[in-house]
Amino acid sequence: MKKAKTILAGAFITSTIVLGACNTDQEVDNPAPEDQVEEEDNTMGDDTDDTIGDDDTTMEDDDTTMGDDTDTDEDNDMGEDMGDMTEDEEPATTAFGFSTFELSVNYDEMGDNYDVTYEHDPEEVRAEIDDSVNDTQLEGDEAYTELETTFEEMELDSSMSEEEIIDAVVQGFGLDPNYDSLELTITWDDGTDLDIEHSQEDDTM
Repeated sequence: MKKAKTILAGAFITSTIVLGACNTDQEVDNPAPEDQVEEEDNTMGDDTDDTIGDDDTTMEDDDTTMGDDTDTDEDNDMGEDMGDMTEDEEPATTAFGFSTFELSVNYDEMGDNYDVTYEHDPEEVRAEIDDSVNDTQLEGDEAYTELETTFEEMELDSSMSEEEIIDAVVQGFGLDPNYDSLELTITWDDGTDLDIEHSQEDDTM
């Protein structure tokens, strides 16, 4: 009976590890410094809290000699300084000017697609490239490394026209311009969304 329980426990742990690995394939472990998620800021926040706690103790000891007014002024000044520090620690923008980039290019005659997914949210960065044209699939850090170079070269921003963005994407990813359809969704750092749907039929109309 003990041996059976041991086998069942081992099977459960193994299946848990496998499922966990499947859910994190697209997660990027080493994004660019400007693309770090806020997880590291929380660690800094914990250190700051500890420091403030120690300072509060010292300030309480000084209350007897300095008076209530001095204590209040010091508390306010320290609160303002810590607020400024927190704002400085949080990146104002992502590394590329957008938090979401989803691209899907379809080549009907060849039956192939070129798909790109990049997502930056407060907890993690995810990246994936599914290139059935060249039979290549990259996930996580490998995909991010490839996308980082391409995104930096394209220099996309919200002031560009749809035509300019399409041309930059096709050239940046080295795509065959004779695609059947192209769909692109971008969420810029200011929170606005861009949705593009383009096909070769649009050019002939």
